[in-house]
Amino acid sequence: MNENRNWKKSLGNIADSFSQPLVAVLISLLLGAVVIIICGENVFTAYGAMIRGAFGNSFYINDTLKRATPIIMGGLAVCIAWRSGYEAMGGEGQMILGAFCSALIAYYLPLPGVLRVIVAILAAGVAGALYSAFSGWLYERFEVTFIISTLMMNYIANNFASYMTNYVVKDPTALDVNAIQTGKIATEARIPAIFSGSVHWGFVFALIAVAITYFLFKKTTFGYKSRMNGLNARFALYGGINARRMLYLVLILSGMMAGLGGAFEALGSKYRYIDQMIFTTGYAWSGMVAALLANFNPIGTAVASILLAGLSTGGSAMQRSTIIPVEVCNMIEGIITLLMSVRLIRIAQRNHKSRKAWKEVGKA
Repeated sequence: MNENRNWKKSLGNIADSFSQPLVAVLISLLLGAVVIIICGENVFTAYGAMIRGAFGNSFYINDTLKRATPIIMGGLAVCIAWRSGYEAMGGEGQMILGAFCSALIAYYLPLPGVLRVIVAILAAGVAGALYSAFSGWLYERFEVTFIISTLMMNYIANNFASYMTNYVVKDPTALDVNAIQTGKIATEARIPAIFSGSVHWGFVFALIAVAITYFLFKKTTFGYKSRMNGLNARFALYGGINARRMLYLVLILSGMMAGLGGAFEALGSKYRYIDQMIFTTGYAWSGMVAALLANFNPIGTAVASILLAGLSTGGSAMQRSTIIPVEVCNMIEGIITLLMSVRLIRIAQRNHKSRKAWKEVGKA
């Protein structure tokens, strides 16, 4: 009897985890269909063009996977932080610093090509990790809420990179004098394509990061401790888990993932840092939506990231094939984000209560 009840409870929990994401996606697609009808286009024709433009042939698939790469890394950063009870939203700033630092090192550092790529990628991970850890210090030292500090730090990172790209490291050899970007990275210092004309190796590295994150959460004591700390900080404290140490470990790992995502975009796709290249594309925010849709499961986050990337690349193809503008796809993703933000608020409230209880126990 108990086994039957536990089975039903587990099935109910799984249904609850997927019900909100499915409802959010369905509502957004239905509202998108309404806009398509208002524009005077057939819904099936428009959505068919979008799907073909995302996954219709090898060219479109490569384009989708290339765009999905930084989204996956941004999603992993969210998974690591939020599953551990820290509602950090600084993936964008960490990704910007990772892209900026990796582009500079790959351009200026006088090392052999492969070694230069490795150093640039490592530097991006370190930059993202340190920037993320700083938000932890702000919380520990001044009790600055993670959502507020990390959101503000996104703007600081973007404006810093923008200033540096405009006035300090702007490419002097650019054909367009108005182009705000660093120098173009030499071919030997780039992340190469897997095959000629295909997606670059950064996508493979992102999948490896997904596997590592999944293993950490499911098979290691770190994953257990981080989950316990996120679910119930008071229980974690009684269980002998060092909350302060776990805070920094989680934030460093989360920031490193975001920083690496920026490096993959700079070294494997743009071959330089272009002002606003992360800020305007919304990779980090798409990663957050992907993580929410997957209920912070790393593998599900990768799948959702590819689908969201396909929504963007397919939107461009839909605009070319029909009268529907690409903004309709942006609207669909925006509606998904809006509907899923309810979960963000609930999780943030739960985490706040948990940390407040932990602090009361610590004072006692």
